[in-house]
Amino acid sequence: QRRFVEEATGKDIILKGRQMGFSSFILGAFTGDFIFKENSLSVVIADIADNAQDLLARVKHYIKAFEAHEKTKIPLKYNSKYELQNAINGARYIIGTAENTEFGRSKTITNLHMSEAAFYKHFSKLHAGAGTALVPTGRFVVETTANGFNDFKTFYNDSEMGETDFKAHFY
Repeated sequence: QRRFVEEATGKDIILKGRQMGFSSFILGAFTGDFIFKENSLSVVIADIADNAQDLLARVKHYIKAFEAHEKTKIPLKYNSKYELQNAINGARYIIGTAENTEFGRSKTITNLHMSEAAFYKHFSKLHAGAGTALVPTGRFVVETTANGFNDFKTFYNDSEMGETDFKAHFY
């Protein structure tokens, strides 16, 4: 994770082994924006609904840990199984699944995390749609464990060869 922080560009693609903590790290970084950055929108696209709910539960855990450490409360305007909204600064954190190929397309996204992207049935469509909603200074991280030859693998290889604007990382 430390190496990733040193090498990250803001448009990064991570091919990794299982249980290396990258999803947790990315969720934590985006949670910082949710707490401190006014009107930010952090979006996570998970491969399936169960994983989406687990990822948002981790974000809620980070918020509770921050509240306990700082002896403060982050008031939430929304707190559902797919969305959080910070009542003070208007920041939002939303989770969706790759099953909805239009997810994220119509938003103005500050942070975008495509989790377990090699398992998406429509990786290219989601990447193109949600990716165009990212603000110019936004962070876009695609991360996954391997899943054979597919659109993700092609995109990773192209990124590794410098043919996309994403930096490829292999861990």
